[in-house]
Amino acid sequence: MSAIENPPSMDAALPVKTILVVEDDNSIGAFLELAILQETRYHPLLVSGSKEAVKVVQSIKPDLFLLDYYLPYTTGINLYDELHVMDDLEDVPAIIFTAGNLEQYQQEIEQRHLIGMSKPIELDNLLTTIKNILG
Repeated sequence: MSAIENPPSMDAALPVKTILVVEDDNSIGAFLELAILQETRYHPLLVSGSKEAVKVVQSIKPDLFLLDYYLPYTTGINLYDELHVMDDLEDVPAIIFTAGNLEQYQQEIEQRHLIGMSKPIELDNLLTTIKNILG
């Protein structure tokens, strides 16, 4: 079959955008990864901690960070600050989510122009927010 009879899809020409998901709870991380894979055209990259995240971004530039606030040995805000100063990552937007009191961290989140969400995560809201950020 020729290319004219079977043209490539318009989406095939577009680069796939990557979301770095940093979540230390395996079940929540797997849920987020599966939801992003099934409900969006984006590629989730799931890691469970800050050291893994720093290692990943040395070879892959994500288009969005999705960060749990409470991580082993650090917070999602501290990880965002660490990633944000790395070459080519200064403009990567982020969503911070927490099971804690979101209002307690609102000032830190707003200072960095991040989006904060509470757990349990409302999936429709998260997916809409991701689509609005990444287009």
